[in-house]
Amino acid sequence: MDVQQLIGEFLASEHGAQATQALAAQGVNADDAQQLLGHAASAAYEHVESQQSEGLMGEHAGKSFFSAFAAGLVRGDGFFKSLVDGGEGVMTGRIAETLAARAGIDPATASSIAAAATPYVVAFLKQRLG
Repeated sequence: MDVQQLIGEFLASEHGAQATQALAAQGVNADDAQQLLGHAASAAYEHVESQQSEGLMGEHAGKSFFSAFAAGLVRGDGFFKSLVDGGEGVMTGRIAETLAARAGIDPATASSIAAAATPYVVAFLKQRLG
């Protein structure tokens, strides 16, 4: 699948609309949200594609995974839910890095935007590629 096609489908989907609303709640205007979500979807797709060569977590994703995994265990989410949270933590980290690099925004803002957008991107990818 072409990454541009996937981005277009995500932005036109219900998940994309919900992600746009989540960013609007953070004060991001609609045009900027579309651009940022395009970067987020692209990063997520690239992460999924890279799993074949780099492994499930990628090259430097251990910190994001274990932070989210440990937080889930501490909250009492259970082992399997915590594993899912850990995987989503990896994706959030990848998206934040991409937003900072491609959109030229500071890492703190990129992390905030990634945290808001990632659940919608992941849900879309699960539905679309799953």
